[in-house]
Amino acid sequence: MTTNELMELDLSENEIAKRLEFEESMIAELSKNYMAIVVKDVNDKTGFDEAHAARMKVKEFRVKLTKSAKAFRDKANKFSKLVIKVENHIVDMLSPIEDHLQTQEDIINNEKARIKAEEDAKEATRIQARIDSLFSFGCSFNGMNYVLPFAPSGYSVPSAIVKTCTDEQFETICAEFKKLVDAENARIEKEKADKRIEEERLAKVKEEQEAEAARLNAIAEEQRQKEAKIKEEQDKIDKEKLKIEHEKEIEKAKKEAAEKAVKDAEEKRIKEEKEKAEKAEQERIAAEKKAAKAPDKAKILLIADTLDAIMTPDVKTDDGKAVALSIMMSIQKLIKEIKDKAEAL
Repeated sequence: MTTNELMELDLSENEIAKRLEFEESMIAELSKNYMAIVVKDVNDKTGFDEAHAARMKVKEFRVKLTKSAKAFRDKANKFSKLVIKVENHIVDMLSPIEDHLQTQEDIINNEKARIKAEEDAKEATRIQARIDSLFSFGCSFNGMNYVLPFAPSGYSVPSAIVKTCTDEQFETICAEFKKLVDAENARIEKEKADKRIEEERLAKVKEEQEAEAARLNAIAEEQRQKEAKIKEEQDKIDKEKLKIEHEKEIEKAKKEAAEKAVKDAEEKRIKEEKEKAEKAEQERIAAEKKAAKAPDKAKILLIADTLDAIMTPDVKTDDGKAVALSIMMSIQKLIKEIKDKAEAL
């Protein structure tokens, strides 16, 4: 295809219209002359002939235009096919070069991807190991923080800190968790020991009660036997008139024993009432002291709640994160100390 032919393909809409020998004024003229033609009825042969002659001229113009346009389109289609052929040929020559260069780039890209994958896997393993460590302490994850169920209120470690803190910082976190776990284990062991001591005390009390019951039964049996013997003696006295004086002595002894029993019972009752009153007074004094300290305890706990509301600052640098973590850990320790001292009031 020649240069002139290529130039013919690079034409504007108006230039193409001129090549096709078309002007809007021509259409306007045809419309003005022919749109006024009207066939009045089936008998209007003059009108019919005029309309037919006009239509044939319009048709002739349209056919000529269509042929010229087709010739123009044929050139354009031929040029399009030629461009596609040349394009494919050039692409076929460039593809091996591009593929070779892509292969050379992939040497670096693939190695970078491999290294990144290894680093990502290593990082994931490191983080998972930290998470496993926290879970080994009995922590649970609530979607944002790792928390010990028995830890003081507000004590937790955010997931972001677990991922970003240094190994030394994480060791500090684990040490704090271990302290809490050890303290909880010690508390549980103390509860078990206290429970065991209480059980032993109750067992001892039961044993003493059973021993006392046995003693009282023995006394009662002894008393019964004594009474039986006295009765026997009394019967003997009744039968033997000579032993009346001895019977009087026995009655006197019985009276004295009864009076002593009444006196002992009264002394025991008075002692128990005194001990009960003293215990009630001690409990009343303790309750008054506790009630007096309640407002102070509430004010001190308010300090802990205020500190607990402090949010971890959104810092970006490693140093800033380390300082923020240290501060938040210190605040948590202070909160625990405040609450422990408040509970001791």
